[in-house]
Amino acid sequence: MSVDLSDPDRHHLHWETALDRLELDVLRTERLLDNPERQAPESWDEPDLHGPIPSDLIARALDIRERQARAQQQLTAALGTIARQHEFANRVDRATRRDGPAAYVDVSA
Repeated sequence: MSVDLSDPDRHHLHWETALDRLELDVLRTERLLDNPERQAPESWDEPDLHGPIPSDLIARALDIRERQARAQQQLTAALGTIARQHEFANRVDRATRRDGPAAYVDVSA
């Protein structure tokens, strides 16, 4: 979608809308980190932004970027934990796997 840069109100609204979408995705990710049973955010497509960001939106954009960076660090840590747990489960499975038929002992007889 192309924005008419000669219309400052439309240009500002276009940037504001893009930041709203970004912030909503960050909020959903933060909530997912708090409760992993929540539905993951949908995939995100980069908006087609033209021209510089309006100066009154810069502070908001920087805040969103900081929140994204924190969420990314937390996601990376969570994925590392999951990978370690998965590897441990695989090692336990390999260590306890038996080849051949299972053997049962009747301890109540």
